[in-house]
Amino acid sequence: MPDMRTRTVGTADLAIHLDHLRSVRFVRAIRLTSKSAERPPDVDAVATIQTARRSFRLGVEVKRTFLSLSATNAVIADHLRLKREHRLALLLAARYVPRPTGERLAAAGVNFVDRVGNIHLDLGDAYQVLVLGRRDIRPEPASRGSGPAWVKILFMLLADPSAAGSTVRSWADASGSGRTAAAEARQRLVGAGILGHRRGREYVVVDEKKLAQEFVEGYGRILRPHATIGRFRSAEQGTDRLLQQFGVTAARHDVGWAVTGAPAAYALQRFYRGQQVPVLMTHATPDFQRELRLVPDREGPVTLLRAFGRHYAWKTVGELPVAHPWLIYAELIHQGDPRALEAADHLREEYLQP
Repeated sequence: MPDMRTRTVGTADLAIHLDHLRSVRFVRAIRLTSKSAERPPDVDAVATIQTARRSFRLGVEVKRTFLSLSATNAVIADHLRLKREHRLALLLAARYVPRPTGERLAAAGVNFVDRVGNIHLDLGDAYQVLVLGRRDIRPEPASRGSGPAWVKILFMLLADPSAAGSTVRSWADASGSGRTAAAEARQRLVGAGILGHRRGREYVVVDEKKLAQEFVEGYGRILRPHATIGRFRSAEQGTDRLLQQFGVTAARHDVGWAVTGAPAAYALQRFYRGQQVPVLMTHATPDFQRELRLVPDREGPVTLLRAFGRHYAWKTVGELPVAHPWLIYAELIHQGDPRALEAADHLREEYLQP
C-alpha cells in the first residue's frame, strides 16, 4: 500500500483564524506546529494556546468547505477519536460556522474558530468562550462535478486503493459509474492532491485523509439521497427476524444485498444496534416488498438503498452479509446521534486504520 500523507498547514494558512483566537481575553499566545514528528498523523497541525496559568495543546483540523450535516457529524467523530487515541482536544479551523452548526459543535465539546470570528474554546472551567452569529459575507461557491458518480469513485478508492493505478474503464466498472465521469473524477482527484504519481505514470492515493473526508461528506449529502429507494416499516418484530426474512426473500428473488449502518456495526462489534435498518440491495420489486411485508412510511426504520459497484458487500457474519466498513461508517456518521458517532469511532479504530 502506498505511503499516505496529509497536507501540511502552517501559520500563513491560518493567519486569520489565529488572529481571532488571539483576540480572546484569556489567550496570551499561540504556537502552531505542523511538523509530522510533533503531531498525530490524523490532524493538520497542533496549536499550543498559552493562558495566564498554563498551556493547552489542541489538534487542528482544517475545513475549507461548507459544513454540511454529514461533515459536522464527521468532525464530532474525529473529536471523539482524537481524545480517545491521543488525549488531545480538537480545534476545528473552518471557513464558516453557521449558528446552528456552532451550537451543535459546542454541545459536543468541539472547539472551533472560523474566518469571520465565530469561536468556541473550552479549555477548562476558567477558560471558556462562545461567539456565534457573525455572518459570512461570501456565498458558498457551487461544487462542480460533485454528483453520485464522484462519491462512488471516492468509495472505490477507499475500498481498494490499488485501483488508483488502473484504467478509467476499470474505474467505471468497479465503481458503477460511467467512463466519462471516471475520467473527469481522476483529473479532479489529481488537481485536489488526492492522487499523485509513483513509478512513472502510475497513479496512487497520496492523501487518504482528504479522500475519506470527501467521501463521508459526499455520502450523506449526495450519494445516499440518490441511492434511496424508500423508507418502510415492517410487520416483522425485531431487527434480527427482519434481516433473516430479508435473506430468504433475497435468495428467492436473486437479489444481492448487504446491511449497513448500525445493524452491520453491531454484527461486527456487538456495540450499538440502533433502531434504523438500512439495507443496500441490487434491485427491489413490488413483489419483493410485499413478501417482506414492507409498508412505505416516510418515518419508517427500514431504508432500502441501491447497491453500486463491486465493493458494496464486504463479508458475511454468521448468515448476515454486511457492507464495506467505509459504507457502514458513513451511514453511522449520517445518522449522527451520539451513540451512532461513538459506534463509528469504534468501527474506524478496528477496521479503517491505514
